[in-house]
Parts: sequence; structure tokens; C-alpha cells
Amino acid sequence: MDLEEFFFPLLALAALLLSAWHLARMRSATAKSLYLSQCDAALKYPQLANPEGQLDLRAKTVAGDKTAFEQYEWYVARLVYVLDECMMLSKTPCWRAVADTQLGVHKHYFGSEYYKKQDYLPHYSQRMRRLIAQQGRSA
Repeated sequence: MDLEEFFFPLLALAALLLSAWHLARMRSATAKSLYLSQCDAALKYPQLANPEGQLDLRAKTVAGDKTAFEQYEWYVARLVYVLDECMMLSKTPCWRAVADTQLGVHKHYFGSEYYKKQDYLPHYSQRMRRLIAQQGRSA
């Protein structure tokens, strides 16, 4: 066996491992970028990010405003899609913890009859459906 025959498989393995590491880093960076864009939306619309005490599901208003309620629904849909994508892109447990925290703010919405009637859950992954259901039960 000459040196080429010995080192070529090792170099190929090293290249494969480096490619896998690089792909994981790219996926993690993409997840962070997506989440930061959601954070920007939360900073711009704090009343939607945390509507505690202002969300009226019966009247379908946020702080008495019906338009704000529709904006809230879009805000939450975007949040769910972003978190779902982040968890798919990066398999680290921290994204599950972020999702639990962020979704928990909206648990009364997820647990409401109104939300159940909207039939949004089929739009999301099985994992996200379980997280939303868990938040709804804890409301």
C-alpha cells in the first residue's frame, strides 16, 4: 500500500466531515437570522408580541381594536412559522426552549375555542402542533 492509497480515504472522510460541519453551521446561522427577524417584529409591535391583558378573544380585539386583532393573528402565525423553521433547521435543544417560551406568551390564544375553529394546525409540522397543543392545555 502506498501513501496515496492510505491518505486518500482519510482526506475524503475529512472533507465529508468538514462539509457536514459547514452545513450545520449554515443551518444554524439561517435559523438565527430568521428568529432575529421575528425579534425585530416583536420590537416594532410589542403590543402583539405580548398582548397580556389586552387580548379579548370574545370581541376579537387587542386593546379594543379589531384591526389590531387581525394583526395579532398574523403576528402569531409568523411567529409559529419562524419557530417551526428554526427547529427544523437546527436540531439543538435551545430552539425547543425558545419555542416554549415564545409560544407560552400566546397560550390563551392557542387554548381558545376561537383558535381551534380556525383550523390553523394543519399548516404546521407535527412537532409544532404538539407544542401549540401543549401551550393551549396549559392556558
